[in-house]
Amino acid sequence: MTQTQQDRIINSLIDRQITISTMESCTSGMIASMITDTSGASAVFPGGFVTYLNETKVCAGVDEKIIKEYGVYSGECAKAMAETVREKLNTDIGIGITGTTGNLDPNNADSVQGQAFFSIVWKESVFVDEIHVDVTGKSRHGIKQLYADRVFEKLAEIINVKQG
Repeated sequence: MTQTQQDRIINSLIDRQITISTMESCTSGMIASMITDTSGASAVFPGGFVTYLNETKVCAGVDEKIIKEYGVYSGECAKAMAETVREKLNTDIGIGITGTTGNLDPNNADSVQGQAFFSIVWKESVFVDEIHVDVTGKSRHGIKQLYADRVFEKLAEIINVKQG
């Protein structure tokens, strides 16, 4: 059986006993699902949060002031999500992602189609990245997959796992 990139990443985390957790909005738990597609992931993945609404992010522990000041679709919010889930679930790595998939969000004026922000917090390092993709003709699932794949690419780079 061929090992996928995410298998290599998760197996590396397992081998190194590095724990990971996620707080996802626009990917709706897809990153968590991809993590747990690897056998043995429970050794390093205690869980994650799907916080689709702003109120849910706040309920999970994201400071409401960050959302009000920077917007829910911002690197600052993604960073707060990653830091919050890492703290709440006591993991080495926290991942936060927020953005818009297909339609513009009627609840948030700052939504832009095909734009997402994600953050990976590990040790003393905080990585924040922005994704811009043309979503024309893509399904919501396809957009979420694209975002999740970008997160895994960056995670591989951060924890030094060879691509491909």
